[in-house]
Amino acid sequence: MEQFFILEGGLLIVSAFMLAVTAFTTTRSFIPKGSFKKIFPGVFIVLAIVIALHYDQTVDRMVLVKKAFEDGKIIVCDNKGDLTLGHSILVDKSRYGWQATGYYFVSSEYPRNFHISRCVVHIVQNDNSQ
Repeated sequence: MEQFFILEGGLLIVSAFMLAVTAFTTTRSFIPKGSFKKIFPGVFIVLAIVIALHYDQTVDRMVLVKKAFEDGKIIVCDNKGDLTLGHSILVDKSRYGWQATGYYFVSSEYPRNFHISRCVVHIVQNDNSQ
């Protein structure tokens, strides 16, 4: 459950704001009576479905990224923390001591860890068999 809140915290906050706006708007005097009972549950269901689908997609991608890393493929991670390293970091199991520890890629060569949910498998892989 903790992982859900870590991954979807931003969406949960935005959704709560949208629900608050919906509740405020549908309870105004110039809006037809009964609008809250009709609209609020629909908005809630749509937001719940979107969050659930996003979480499922994110977890599936995390599994693929972790498996690709273990298979020796290069992983690209979003780097928003320390831009002196660039906007993205290439994580290669054979270089710089990268390891997958829990939900993070860690290396003693880099000052911070990278959450697997912020990474994708690098499309262009070096083919040394030629």
